[in-house]
Amino acid sequence: MEFLPKTTLLSVTFIYEAIGSFPSQRDIYLHIIFVVDAYINYALQGNPNYPSLNYNEYDSIEKITKYLEQVESKTNAYLSKVTPEELARNIERKQKDGSTFLVPVEDILLDFFQEETHHRGELIALLWQMDVAPPHMGFIQYLRSQMRK
Repeated sequence: MEFLPKTTLLSVTFIYEAIGSFPSQRDIYLHIIFVVDAYINYALQGNPNYPSLNYNEYDSIEKITKYLEQVESKTNAYLSKVTPEELARNIERKQKDGSTFLVPVEDILLDFFQEETHHRGELIALLWQMDVAPPHMGFIQYLRSQMRK
């Protein structure tokens, strides 16, 4: 989200009129964070009582960043302990119609990865339409940026 303050007034106007407002970009980004939280910090740990998220409460980059940092901290704690046995463990998932099915943790993590990639692509497309260069877009670019720090 660091790129948002770099947008020009013309870009912001374009976002509101043609592409999507800050709230729509914010909502996509918050959804990505929420999915990490729901999948990893709730579903995989046996807690089906996902937290509710009022997107309108996140009216600044700082509030979004704080939420991201909280979720990331809990997620990293879980992922640091994942074993082959944990990846094979089945989780019961409940559908909206009330039916349930079992799915291995590994498949849930793969599904989460696909979900995050899908929504990250949405954000990148919005930025390209505004002629704003998105942040790193791939894992290799991310690793290289971390090595330069």
